[in-house]
Amino acid sequence: MKQKTILYFPVLNWEFLKQRPQQILSQFARNGWTVYFCNNTQSEKPIEQVEPNIYVIHNFESFMKDVKHGKYKIDVAYATWAKSAEHFDKVNAKINIYDSIDEFPDWEMYEEFAVNSADIMLTSSQRLYDIRSKMHDNVHLVRNAAPSEYINKPSNKPKEYEDIDGPIVAFVGALGSWTSTYLIKKVAEKYPTVFVGLEFGKQCPSNVINLGCKNHDELYDYYAQADVCLIPFNTKTNITQSASPVKMYEHLAAGTITVATKWHETDLYPSAVLTAENDEDFLAKVDEAIAKSKVEGFRDEAKRIASENTWEVRFKQIEKAIEDYTLKSGVVIGS
Repeated sequence: MKQKTILYFPVLNWEFLKQRPQQILSQFARNGWTVYFCNNTQSEKPIEQVEPNIYVIHNFESFMKDVKHGKYKIDVAYATWAKSAEHFDKVNAKINIYDSIDEFPDWEMYEEFAVNSADIMLTSSQRLYDIRSKMHDNVHLVRNAAPSEYINKPSNKPKEYEDIDGPIVAFVGALGSWTSTYLIKKVAEKYPTVFVGLEFGKQCPSNVINLGCKNHDELYDYYAQADVCLIPFNTKTNITQSASPVKMYEHLAAGTITVATKWHETDLYPSAVLTAENDEDFLAKVDEAIAKSKVEGFRDEAKRIASENTWEVRFKQIEKAIEDYTLKSGVVIGS
């Protein structure tokens, strides 16, 4: 049997952060699949092997011509952006997977086509599962997950933390429209608070220590050496209600308590993620979290939850969805 192949359409660049697509595709590669990851930034650079079994495509148009002429056979075509599902017909893969991971208003016009084009639908949150299940008969809830390499990894105090007195509160991520900078600012009035990430439409409050962007490989120390990590999202938006925050699972894997605004996805692990109904409650939960962070055994509990929710676990769900589809449909992959 030949090595099975999966093609990911251009949405983001391989080296840009390390998000759900890269995590899932890395699991495919580690399980013996050949992965073709099409970068969003196009250039004339040749195909580049970045990890065992993972090849970054820099010229999507050229690659698609090679696919059309039979140079590459694709078993699974994988899309995480509804608009990119327009490429499904050009690939003629044996299985089309659409992974519904966000609910952005600008994407809505493409959703129906993407869903109808998919053989298998994945969803990253309960809300998205409920929505897509009304549109498709083969939908699977596959939440975001924790990186297993974090769970037993020793951490080093970041140099920026060394001169901070008192408990450290951290917000790591993008400051987008869904983020409450008001809450971050209020927390910073009481506790030293750091921001690691990208200003994505909102500015870091002036009383917060802005450490800028870091490579994904560096984030672990900023999580693990903080006393509390924050997820201060605006829960009145569908963007938030449909979100499965990757950072929550990374906090858990680092053994750090989380304080989050309350919606279904943050309410799943109450022993390690404290959720708040309103602004006042959020600030109270930060106080509670700082006290809990000092309790012996807490980090072990957070890591226990993470170990049950790794990307390896999520891959097994996807692998089973593919196996079930092949049995039902008679499609043969890897041949």
